[in-house]
Amino acid sequence: MKPFVFRPETGPWSSGASWLFVAILPDLDRDKGLAALVQGCREAMAGFPIDVVEDPALRVTLAQVSDVPSTEMDDAARELLVGRLRERLGSVRPVEITAGSPLAYATGALCDLEVEPLEELVAAVRSTIRDVRGPAADTYETGVIHMTLGYAHAAASTDDLARQLRRVRPSHARMHVDAVHLIEVSADASTGFSWRSVAGIRLGV
Repeated sequence: MKPFVFRPETGPWSSGASWLFVAILPDLDRDKGLAALVQGCREAMAGFPIDVVEDPALRVTLAQVSDVPSTEMDDAARELLVGRLRERLGSVRPVEITAGSPLAYATGALCDLEVEPLEELVAAVRSTIRDVRGPAADTYETGVIHMTLGYAHAAASTDDLARQLRRVRPSHARMHVDAVHLIEVSADASTGFSWRSVAGIRLGV
């Protein structure tokens, strides 16, 4: 495991800009099993040089609005996007997914997720972004959808971390998904990523 190095001098963060994303925000008060899983992972990571992602910052990224930084989207543009997302996602049924197992990776730890039940939701989010903003707004690739649990700040053994994470119980938990959020993500070279919710969008209403 190597340190997670934030490089704002390259890529879309080079100007210090903020960007809009659509994400699931886990509800640990409701999903007690998920809360226990996350806490168990934090205990497993305690002996490693990892900055854990605290409860309010946990998120599952589904898509980015990638055509322009959020600072270039005025209130009318944001309201249009939120309105269209609400219209489209109102026909997408809430789902439950399995979170886990926790995994060690090159620069920290993450929680793997059951992504198949999310396929309809992800497709609806991305198609709505394209319909409202054009194809240039849907170029971000999330990779395999997951929830990051911590970022390494120094080198350590990934194998040792993996062994500790395998001992976490429960190793799996249910996560209810009945809403997404449009969030504004900012980045700083010294503090990393931070975000705020712009709007909550419920499913199936």
